[in-house]
Amino acid sequence: MARLGSFVAVLVLVCAASFVNVADSAGLVNNFYRKSCPNAEKIIRDSIYRMYEKKGNIATSFIRFGFHDFFNGADASFFLLSAPGKTSEKDSHSMVGMRNEKYVNNIKAEVEKVCPGVVSCADILAVGSAAAVQVLGGPYIHVKTGRKDTRNSMKSSADTIPRPQDGVTKVLTFYKNIGINPREAVALMGAHTIGRAHCTSFIERIFPKVDPKMDPVFAEKLKRRCPAKPTSVHFTYFRNDEPSPMAFDNNYFKNLVTKQGLMGIDSALYWDGRTQKYVIEFSQNEAAWREVFTVAFKKLSEYKVLTGRQGEIRKRCMYVN
Repeated sequence: MARLGSFVAVLVLVCAASFVNVADSAGLVNNFYRKSCPNAEKIIRDSIYRMYEKKGNIATSFIRFGFHDFFNGADASFFLLSAPGKTSEKDSHSMVGMRNEKYVNNIKAEVEKVCPGVVSCADILAVGSAAAVQVLGGPYIHVKTGRKDTRNSMKSSADTIPRPQDGVTKVLTFYKNIGINPREAVALMGAHTIGRAHCTSFIERIFPKVDPKMDPVFAEKLKRRCPAKPTSVHFTYFRNDEPSPMAFDNNYFKNLVTKQGLMGIDSALYWDGRTQKYVIEFSQNEAAWREVFTVAFKKLSEYKVLTGRQGEIRKRCMYVN
């Protein structure tokens, strides 16, 4: 009986261990690569810091990469290129102005040197975009890992991402479908505190006449920068937050309160009764914004992921779909 009891105890332990392994592989967890590639997240974060020191806009690019991948499911679909009969997200209007994509492959190569075939491009995007937030002065965000990469990418899905001219209702509905509430949605929009927008993204607010909800002095600055009739390939731009364009701070919200929101959706957040209170809150309390942004970013990074036996681990992050 003693031997039988010992056997049962061992069996229970083995089953429990098997359950833990299944649980780890079935979904996202903290430090997913702790055994298979212990330095994976450090390699990714260190790479972002090194790249930022050489080329500052790498950080803003990675934040945008992360968001645009998360919007359609955090599965690296964002990086698949179009092929005959397969038009990918890369050809969507929402991807206009994307740059620096090649650096994701560079980070992937660094990880592959240490742990070949282990770390997904989806996780590199998630960890890399979180690191980019921090390198620009934003909060430290420890995202869960364990994502797999997809082989599917559709332009139609990326076309659903709200445009700069879309209203608050469309933005709130878009985020609601992802599981993000209005306060969190406004916090995420605060990522517009860094980066830049092309004239085509806000031209309707200054020509043929200035939007009355825009500060006239600010409007004159924009007019001096942007032509009255830009072409579809006109890439003249204006910084989203001119006073501190490379600082992940709450100036974005302060600008909205003073009628200096750049794009239509930015301005609309302040004037809409559903979101104005959050704009004011975050303009006055940067700590609250950083806290809510962190929670919302994590939620977004876990949207429609592939884990366990789903998906694959790509050798290269960008290739023809």
